[in-house]
Amino acid sequence: MGIGIDLGGTAIKGGIVDQLGVIREERMLRTQSQLGYAQVLDDLVLLIKELQQLSPAETAVGIGIPGILSGDGTTVVSCPNLNWQNRALKQDLERLLTLEVLLVNDATAACIAEAAFGSTRGRSSSVMLTLGTGVGGGVIINDRVISGAHGVASEIGHMIMAENFYNCNCGKNGCLETFASATALIRYCRKQLAEGVESDLKAAENFDARRIFEAAKAGDSLALAAVNRLARYLGWAIANISDLIDPEIFTIGGGLSGAGEFLLERVKTETKSRLTYPASAMPEIVLATFRNEAGMIGAANLCHFI
Repeated sequence: MGIGIDLGGTAIKGGIVDQLGVIREERMLRTQSQLGYAQVLDDLVLLIKELQQLSPAETAVGIGIPGILSGDGTTVVSCPNLNWQNRALKQDLERLLTLEVLLVNDATAACIAEAAFGSTRGRSSSVMLTLGTGVGGGVIINDRVISGAHGVASEIGHMIMAENFYNCNCGKNGCLETFASATALIRYCRKQLAEGVESDLKAAENFDARRIFEAAKAGDSLALAAVNRLARYLGWAIANISDLIDPEIFTIGGGLSGAGEFLLERVKTETKSRLTYPASAMPEIVLATFRNEAGMIGAANLCHFI
């Protein structure tokens, strides 16, 4: 059993996770980030203590953070969703709890969940890409999370791919997440429509990524071009990562993974076209097993991957 927390911009979700990766108890609080760091800290303590009462034998809690951690994993260096900068969260929580606190990036937590119980289980080296509003990532090599000297080793979404027509929220131009996220998909389609490209999407005032995929499957030329563009850059990114660290398997999660094989097969084709050694070093590319529960499950199992 283990206690895992998924700290998000909207909600704080906590669960007690058993040895099979099943969440046995779950609790949730609204994230009151508008009230400041101290309030979120108090809410975390409240939630963790409630879970600790349900599983008193636990000696540690893992927390997935939507931001960047220091190299030693003790400090939240940057967390834009919560408006945090350089917050000593591990120390602050351990001062108020009787548990050891372990922190991890939320995308890395999802990667751990897949490695422990999901799509990459049994593989010692794996990479996860989470495709949602942005692009997150997690890297596990030889059954250990790779976080890097400064805690930013898995910022896959900010790999520079090519010049793009808009800048990333990080301030750079050309980041992967401006090509391969739900935001990127929607912005590309809107740009093309504004330039006069014909599409059934024009009739929908506020289409989302799911609607674009539906239109692509139905044969809409703009939607299909947008999906193919996303798959192209995602495949190229996977090829780059593969050439660099040669993992056994990649898994794709996040909201866009709901497109299933329609997206996956395109990504595989693009990956193979860009690999240096496609005949002998083509990684397996699969869809993630877990969705909304991945953060809790991975955080609860963090101690096994550090």
